[in-house]
Amino acid sequence: MKTTIKDIAREANVSISTVSFALNGTAPVAEETKKRIMEAVDRLNYVPSSSARSLVTNKTYSICLHIPNPKSNIFKFMGNTLLNDMLQGIGEVIDEHNYNLLLSWDHASSSHSKIESLAKSKTVDGFLFFSPSDHIEPISYLSQNNYPFVFMGPPINNMTMNTVNVDNFEISYRNTLHLIQLGHKEIAFISPGSLDYLLSEDRYQGYKAAMQDNHIKIDHRYFYIGDTREESGYEAMRSFFSLKKPPTAVITGRDIQALGVLQYCTEFGLSIPNDLALVSFENSDIAKKHQITSISTELYQIGKEAARLLLKQIKHNKRNFHPQNIIIPSELFIRNSCGSTKPLEP
Repeated sequence: MKTTIKDIAREANVSISTVSFALNGTAPVAEETKKRIMEAVDRLNYVPSSSARSLVTNKTYSICLHIPNPKSNIFKFMGNTLLNDMLQGIGEVIDEHNYNLLLSWDHASSSHSKIESLAKSKTVDGFLFFSPSDHIEPISYLSQNNYPFVFMGPPINNMTMNTVNVDNFEISYRNTLHLIQLGHKEIAFISPGSLDYLLSEDRYQGYKAAMQDNHIKIDHRYFYIGDTREESGYEAMRSFFSLKKPPTAVITGRDIQALGVLQYCTEFGLSIPNDLALVSFENSDIAKKHQITSISTELYQIGKEAARLLLKQIKHNKRNFHPQNIIIPSELFIRNSCGSTKPLEP
């Protein structure tokens, strides 16, 4: 016979309402009483009804993580260890609060209606957005309807919103400056994806700013739009080295692209870093294994802080919750590929 809340109340010698308060957190319960209730729950193997809990708390205890379409040139599931890092960060936080995670992604022009549908039906209590583009329709809808959400990226069009991110402009500037300080001027840049994505645009702008601040002319032939494939790094190198004056250094927008750069260099007898210096983004296992200088993008911490921020919004019903823009610090890990073994003085 299924255990009910009445059985828990009888076992713990408290009222049914006190059990409800303790399980749902809807009213204060003395620690000793709560302990007695939880011990009764364990003894009787009680599993609360999620639908009943939702009726009491007016919450679904689910949040939605919205990501780009896995078929896009900015994101994929296969072999994406950084996605695992982000999911672990989110999962650790929401698990502490007994929340579940719903995964959603863009599909052509339907992402707006999908998010709007989830919000209107109150299927989830809030949204996390990962690596979004600058399309603001779904964000505007959520904002106008006071629906909790957190952007794992920079604010869009100066809109007031909660965000958690690394400063992609700053870390790209830092990568580029490191190569300039090593004496390079012919520096090529491979974007992590289409410039329609804020991540790619910010990193490209950081690269250009570092070049301009150091009075180095930007050669647009040294720019290549990459994607999530190793091959995009190889293809970029083929383009760069078809020039009469190829670059002396390359910045890859993601570590997987750096593998393609290494493959090209091996095939054509180029030495890293003697013939070509290489730096990248993410500091993934790829960078560690192949001794690639790479700057961390801290997706584990981004996921963790974003989940915390979203749950705070949900707890406070978003009203009177002042938006926060959290920047996670990054670190440049210097390895053999750039020709320097230690950080250079500014």
